[in-house]
Amino acid sequence: MKKEEIHIDEESLQEKEEEVVASDKEAIKRYVEDEEDEDEFGEISLKSILGGDILQSRFFLRQVVFVLFVVMLMLTYTANRYNSQQEIITIDSLKLKLQEERYNVLTQSGELLNLSRQSNIELKLKENGDSALVNPTTPPFEVR
Repeated sequence: MKKEEIHIDEESLQEKEEEVVASDKEAIKRYVEDEEDEDEFGEISLKSILGGDILQSRFFLRQVVFVLFVVMLMLTYTANRYNSQQEIITIDSLKLKLQEERYNVLTQSGELLNLSRQSNIELKLKENGDSALVNPTTPPFEVR
């Protein structure tokens, strides 16, 4: 019976040893992962920054989506500003054209007003001599 007990004890001992080894491996793995999490940036030096090695650190790899989002926002902002400046330039040029056209309209309406006065109309008719119109000598009267 002692041989069986010894045999059982060896098997249980071997199983316990395997459990301990597995738990030790897990503990080592967790410890190594914890160390890697603490050192997210890796080695920070001028060489790693200029060489671009810092971009391969865990921190930057996790932030790629955010960086792309920020770049997209910057491009959108720049395009929006450029578009706004172009519209402002267009509006300013249209304001100048509108002002010039207003001046032209005022000038033409003034000339038309001057030409449509009775004295100027009579003068033009006398110069051409082709009208039988004459200024009335009697004042107008009211018919009742």
